[in-house]
This record gives sequence, structure tokens and C-alpha cells, in this order.
Amino acid sequence: MSKTRTLTFSRELVGDNVDKIVADGSEAESLGFDMVWVPDHLVDIQPPQSITDAWTVLAFIGAKTQKIRLGSGVTDIQRMHPAKIANIMATLDNLTRGRAVLGIGAGEIMNTKPYGIPWEEKKIRIQRLRETIKVAKLLWSSSYSKPVNFSGEFYSLRDAHLSLSPVQKPGPPVYIGAFSSKGMLRLAGEVAEGWYPGSQNTPESFREKVDLVRDAAKKAGRSPEEIDMIASIPTIVCTDEKRRAQLLVEIKQSLKTTLILSQYLIPVIGIDEKDLGGTLPKELDYQFATPGPAYDQALSEGVERLAISDDNLEKAIDRIVAFGSVDDCVSKIEKFVRAGATQIFFTNFVASRENYRQIAKEIIPRLSRG
Repeated sequence: MSKTRTLTFSRELVGDNVDKIVADGSEAESLGFDMVWVPDHLVDIQPPQSITDAWTVLAFIGAKTQKIRLGSGVTDIQRMHPAKIANIMATLDNLTRGRAVLGIGAGEIMNTKPYGIPWEEKKIRIQRLRETIKVAKLLWSSSYSKPVNFSGEFYSLRDAHLSLSPVQKPGPPVYIGAFSSKGMLRLAGEVAEGWYPGSQNTPESFREKVDLVRDAAKKAGRSPEEIDMIASIPTIVCTDEKRRAQLLVEIKQSLKTTLILSQYLIPVIGIDEKDLGGTLPKELDYQFATPGPAYDQALSEGVERLAISDDNLEKAIDRIVAFGSVDDCVSKIEKFVRAGATQIFFTNFVASRENYRQIAKEIIPRLSRG
């Protein structure tokens, strides 16, 4: 693989209707996006969404497209044995002629605890994730005539093989989903082909995490430049001043929710948690959320109590959101590229199909030209 990566572009596929999700995935290819990500969840927080099986949806999109890459954003390691994950990925890779991508992480309570699946402490989950990736990659290298063996802390293989090998060699790329955990970021550098950030960063905090991933890669004897670094950037194109003012109100409200769901962002954007009207309940943090009416109510109350000034909200928006004219958006995104981003993951606090079409028509071509 070349040490110089071409900047690529992706988006997440979510919504309240599975048919629209598939349609958005198909359109993403025609618009020029390089990749789509589908969340791998059993449930999620409000607003109500069509929580689909990621692999079924990705396969369906794959059947309607020719070249766009298809990733889970992201699969956890507590709901499936790594052999099953490896088999699913090999199947999707064959169905799509080598376009499958495994996004994988240490999971959230919402997809485990309510279903009686053990929720292990972080250190154990990171160790399990490392072993899961090792087992999956080992199985991708196996065959009927060349079975593999493995003895680990969590999993073991004895003369095991997959009857269907992936198209991509040595296997589909693995992206580790990590918000802010240094242990997870180091693991991405040690064993993965990419880092999926899950939430937002400032250019400065993004650079710190890129450096951490790359340093871990160097220490593991890997080429840091070969690891795909994704920057998740809410991007909203708007030049109409009246509409801009309306959108700003919506973005501020969405950002307040984001700060409760991704509490690591609070110091990142330069705010002292003590100035926010008291300690934020950790159980409202996304990783520890248990969606349902009680959680929705607590989250709504938390947003209302969040004592953050309009001035601080606007400063935060300026640091993590690309908002305004095409020039404004491109200028903001370029800061992340200079900080080490090799893939731009376009998210949208106030998502609309038309906005993604504007991104594809006016922003991606500008960034592609360098």
C-alpha cells in the first residue's frame, strides 16, 4: 500500500425508514462518496430511527451499487463470536466484490445490558477486542486445506477454517471505533487499518489522537501512513442569512445534546464542566445510555439544565462544525486535513438529503483538488 493516501469521503446512513436508508446509500455512490457507514445497533437514542441489521442493509446497498465501500459503524465484540464476524465479512466481501469494511469497537451498554449480555469493564473489553480482531484476521487467512489454531484468553481455534475466503487480501480492512480512550487509540495503531472516531473533535484534539495512533503504529513496527484517519465533521452548507440564523438555533440545540452524549468533548472545546450547572450524570453519556422513556426524559432534562452560554456554544460550533458558505466549510475541513485526516466523514447535526447533495456537488470536488 502506498504511504501517501488519497483523501476520501464518507457519510453515515441513518433515518426513520429502511427503504430511505438504502436509497441514500445508493445515491451516495452516484454523488461521489467513497464509502457509507451503517450503525450496528439493536437500539439507539431518540429521535426514533429505523434500527436495522447493519449487514443486511449493507448487502442490499451493495447489490444496488458498483464501487462504494460498505462499513459497519461500528460492530461491538460482545454480541457475536469473532468466527461469525469473520464469516459475515467474508460473505459481504464476496457479494460486493471486495468492498466490505469492518468497523469494530468495544461496545455500549445499550446493545448489551438490556438483553442480558454481560457488560465487561473497559480493560477487559479492549483485551477482548484485540483478540477478536486477531481471530478474525487469522480465519480470513485459513482454508479447508490450511486450518488455523489459536489459544487466547477469550477464544480458541482448533483446526478451524472458513470455507469462504474474503475477496480482499489478506482480508477486509478493520477500523477501530474509538472516542477518546487512549487504550483504544493505541490499539487502532497497533492492529487496525483505520480509526473511526465516533464523534467530533477540534482540529487540535484530532491531531493529538492522530499522533497517538501513529506513535502506537510505529512502536508496533507498522507504517503509520497506511492507517486511515477519519475526521467526523458536521458540515452544513448555507449562504442565506435568514436560513443561517434558523439553522444556528438548531445546531446549538443539537450541540447541547452532543455535549451530554459525548462528555469528553466538554474540555476539548475549552469549557470547564463545573461551569455547566453541576456535574453531568455519567449515565447519560452515550456509551452508558440505556434508551427508553426514562432515559429520554433524563436526557431532555439534562439538556435543559445545561448552563452553557450562547457565546460558548458559538465558539464550540466554530471549532468542530463546518458551517456557512462553501468557502467557510472547505476552510474548516482543511484544518482537519492538515491535522492528519485522510478520510472526511460528513455528519450533520441538522441532516438533510439536500445538504448531502450540496456537499457532494460543491465541497468534495474542492477538497479532491487539494
